[in-house]
Parts: sequence; structure tokens; C-alpha cells
Amino acid sequence: MIEFRSVSYTYPGSDVGVHDISLSVNNGELLAILGKSGCGKTTLLKLLAGFEQPNSGQVIIHHQDQSGIPCSQRRLGIVFQDYALFPHYNVLKNVMYPLKINKTANAREKAMAMIELVGLGGTENRMPHQLSGGQKQRVALARALVFEPQALLLDEPLSALDASLRQEMREEIVKIQKTLNITTFLITHDQEEAMSMADQVAVMENGQIQQCGQPLTIYHRPNSVAVARFVGKANILSGTTAQNGLIKTSLGDLRLPQTDLMADQSVQLVIRPEQIIAAPDITAPNQFAVEAIEQQQFLGHTMAYRLRVSGQPLDVYTPYLTTPLTRIAIPAESVHVIENGDF
Repeated sequence: MIEFRSVSYTYPGSDVGVHDISLSVNNGELLAILGKSGCGKTTLLKLLAGFEQPNSGQVIIHHQDQSGIPCSQRRLGIVFQDYALFPHYNVLKNVMYPLKINKTANAREKAMAMIELVGLGGTENRMPHQLSGGQKQRVALARALVFEPQALLLDEPLSALDASLRQEMREEIVKIQKTLNITTFLITHDQEEAMSMADQVAVMENGQIQQCGQPLTIYHRPNSVAVARFVGKANILSGTTAQNGLIKTSLGDLRLPQTDLMADQSVQLVIRPEQIIAAPDITAPNQFAVEAIEQQQFLGHTMAYRLRVSGQPLDVYTPYLTTPLTRIAIPAESVHVIENGDF
């Protein structure tokens, strides 16, 4: 297990850094640290790797406090955004490098086995300039894993790749991570990357963890409007609670199954576009008339609409419709309520 226990760090002469971070990831899990540029996620990686030391708190790896332990002794494999391959070494020598530094026996055999594992068999004599972006990333991954590290750290590993290659590498990294059962930290600003790869996602903003949990929970049960907006497209409605699960919104009255909300309470409602029903059955509850279709985009697998409903802009994702879109319905179970104080 890897833990951050109340870890804080600010760069000298600045208040930029991370503040009171408490996180844990179990052995064999992949934790994604998700956030915008400058939110502190790379600082967190540096603290784990030993490039920086916390001002307060503890970084724990397998029950051992890492205070004062240099990065060279933490046995962590790191893959950087720019691959950081040695241009004058071929694939085999790049992968063998950490084994040579540590004077590991059977270095060549171990490196060749790892090259095969990452799907690069037959490329061991190629130079970095002869490789594609995806192949370079695989070499960097093999080099990070070949010495059997305690954990794998991935710093924006796919951001330099094109969209189709990113999808391929996501699947490949998860496959290898599960095969080796290695604890992994993924640093990313890409919501889709975090949600599709991780066992747990920690959303960071302004140097603090806003929410940590399983991807499904983060997406469907965000603890704040900021998290809801960051992890995907969301319709946010302001509302006031009434009696028996009724919430009055700018869209109109919504009836929800929740009965534990006090009346006259300000709330925010999170509704994902794909959960709104287009052209609903006439008996469906929470129906509203579509006043206008302001935008529509064909995305291949779905249509993305920007509608105007009760004067309110509303994003709706739906399969391609063969009939006019005149009404929508909002299923009560698809509405997530954020109570006052968590906006």
C-alpha cells in the first residue's frame, strides 16, 4: 500500500504546492490523479518519487516512512510525458539501463522478456528515432518496469500521442499493469483517460483533493459542482426543495424519490446529457417541451444536442433520431442532488 498522510508542500518563495493531502492506494490498484494544469498533481508525483520532500506529513510505501529516503532508493518506475529515452542507445540498451546501473544478473534476458511483454519483440536493435510515438512510449514503459519496482508512476504518459493511439495505449497499459499486479499512479488532465484506466480517481484542484473514489462514483455522485463539471459534460440546475421529493428549478418542477431533504433548501442538480430521455413515452414523468434546438452534432455513435427548454440551455446526448425532437424527460434516478455548502 502507498499512502499520503496529511502531506503539504509549497515551493520556496511561493504558496503554490499541495495542501493536507491524505490518499491511499492498495497493492495492485491504479490510482489516477486528475486535474487541470497547475493543480498540484505533478508535485504529488515528485513527493512520492522523492524529487521533493514534504514540509509536513508523511509519504508511506509498504508501511515505511519515506522521509529522507532519496529517489534512487525508493525503487519506483517512472514514465515521463516526453519518454526520456537515450537517443544514442537502441531499444535493448534503453530497457537494460536500470539493470546495468544496479548490476543485475541476466540483464539482457530480463530486458528482452520485458520488451516482449510490452509488444515490441523484434525491435530491440532499433534506435529511438526509428520508432513511432507509441513504440517510444512502450520502450519507456518497459524500462520503468524491468527492474521490478515497488510501484509505477505515469506522468501524463499519453498526452503526446494522437487520439487513436491514446486509446490503444490506454488498453495496453492497463493490461500490463494488471498482468504484473503493480501499484500504479497515473497523473493526467484527461478525464476520459482517468475514468477508463483507473480503479480509483482522485480529483485535484488548487493543491487539494476534492474527491476520491471509484470512477463510477466520481461521475454519477460528484460531491461538488466543480467535480461534476470537470469529469464530464453536466447540466447543472439550481433548485429549491419543497415537500415529498419535489424540487422547483428554472426548468420546472422535478419530482425525485428523495424524501430526506428539508423543505426550502437550496440545492444544485447534476444531470448528465446521456441520461436525459429524448422523445419519451407519453407516460414518462418529469417531461418538458423543447422550445428550440440550438445546436446539433453528429458524433458517430450518438447525437449531441444543445436544446432550449423552459428558457434554459440543456445538453442532451441520444442515439440518432428519425422523428422530430419535441419533448424530453428527466428520469428521477438520474438526478444527483448536491446540497447547499458543496456548490
